[in-house]
Amino acid sequence: MMDEPTEKNINAQLAALGSFVESFELMVDEVRYTCIERICHALGSVVENDTVVEVPFHHQVMTAKPLYDIMRAIVAEIVSKPSHFHFQNREQIKSLLGFIENEYNNLYYKRNELLHGTWYIGYANQSNPLSQEFLVRKLKTTSEGLRSAKELPKNAEELSKLAQRCRTVAEWIGNVDYCIRDSIAVSEHFKCEVMKKRAIWYFRRFPSHDGGWTTLP
Repeated sequence: MMDEPTEKNINAQLAALGSFVESFELMVDEVRYTCIERICHALGSVVENDTVVEVPFHHQVMTAKPLYDIMRAIVAEIVSKPSHFHFQNREQIKSLLGFIENEYNNLYYKRNELLHGTWYIGYANQSNPLSQEFLVRKLKTTSEGLRSAKELPKNAEELSKLAQRCRTVAEWIGNVDYCIRDSIAVSEHFKCEVMKKRAIWYFRRFPSHDGGWTTLP
């Protein structure tokens, strides 16, 4: 029979894995519905037609990466119209979405490595007597032969951090869509600083506060 500390560790790991998968899919769903809502708005669509627009975005080929690519293109087209509220700041919005994409892609690749890897949970040894850590074995084919995926999480805490990163990206995307939808200046929630010729974007939840700026990893 499994001892209580070991069982607690295993349950925490399984719960953290579930939380990560849930948070990742919610992040992707934010991208999907940004696409759908911007298209519907552009078409002047009524609610009854939303489902028709949704059809292609729920096809199995519409995985996380192509959905984000489509969303960036849709937003770029929208803000590039001279009559649009954000026309003057269109390059900043494109830059912001590019910055978000970097973290989105990191999470996308990490999710693929985790879900396509082989998991070893609950295997105790001398250095891991209570199964505090798990192992995910994921090999990749390269020009040099097989290589192991690097920097994969090994405990519940690291999985939980990945889940939080997904939730953060979803919030950033949601606020970009909010600014476009309601003609809100992007500077109300985002600001950019250039460091070593690279644009670093920051987000704040409450525009009325001078502080509270955070960035992505």
